Amino acid sequence: MPIDKIDGGYYAAQQGLDPKGNRIDVHRNFHGVSMETINVFPTPVCTGQIVPTDQQYHEANVFLDGLWDEAKRGAWAAETGLSTGELEHGQELYENPVFDWLTMPMLTAVKDYWINVVKYRRDYHMYIDSMWANLHDEGDTTGEHSHANGWGKSHVSCVYYFTKGLEGGEICFKNPLEYIHRLCPLDECYDSVDRHGSGPMYDWHEVQPRQFDYVIFPSWLPHKTRPNGPEERIAISMNFSGFPLDPTEGDFGELDDLEGEHCS
Repeated sequence: MPIDKIDGGYYAAQQGLDPKGNRIDVHRNFHGVSMETINVFPTPVCTGQIVPTDQQYHEANVFLDGLWDEAKRGAWAAETGLSTGELEHGQELYENPVFDWLTMPMLTAVKDYWINVVKYRRDYHMYIDSMWANLHDEGDTTGEHSHANGWGKSHVSCVYYFTKGLEGGEICFKNPLEYIHRLCPLDECYDSVDRHGSGPMYDWHEVQPRQFDYVIFPSWLPHKTRPNGPEERIAISMNFSGFPLDPTEGDFGELDDLEGEHCS
């Protein structure tokens, strides 16, 4: 259907005139159209802040300094910097009392997120599954990844910014519908680098945390970081998992009911 512009308005040209040659009301007028954008089924990400005392910060920093001496750059997952994740027990920082000031409030915050934000099951026991720290110097990054990749059991994740400068190191979350958008007739500006900072980022959403901020998100949500700025950045990551308080309950039926069932 061709569209004509007449007197500042846009009209559908099909069946455009009545018997006297006048345009009739059934013509679609696009001139005064107003629209409201509704974000349908958004992915909830929550932020907050936990500020340690000077003593708590010092003790945690001294402990981490000892681990950085053992770590190697680029040795862990998608990290270009240092990570305790590669070290023996380096993903079990939650077991050290030096981090109690962080783990205890984070358990409370994640429980609230679990129950009230993402509406996960209330009859699940929630616990910290893993906790590790990454150190980034200038230019270091974390590549795209998620914390739930089929063999992992994490349900909710968070990152806490123990140290962070004002520039760089922002966390970016990937649009989970990106691959569907790629099936649509996108304009070339969709991938324009010029839109960063001046318009929408269709594939990524950037969060700009400050020191002592935390960010909570579903473990399945892919994310990465931007290159770190000139100041040191230490991020402490945590994964939280859950299991039924009564593991005999569920919708799976008795074991006998599954005899002879198999995947083909």
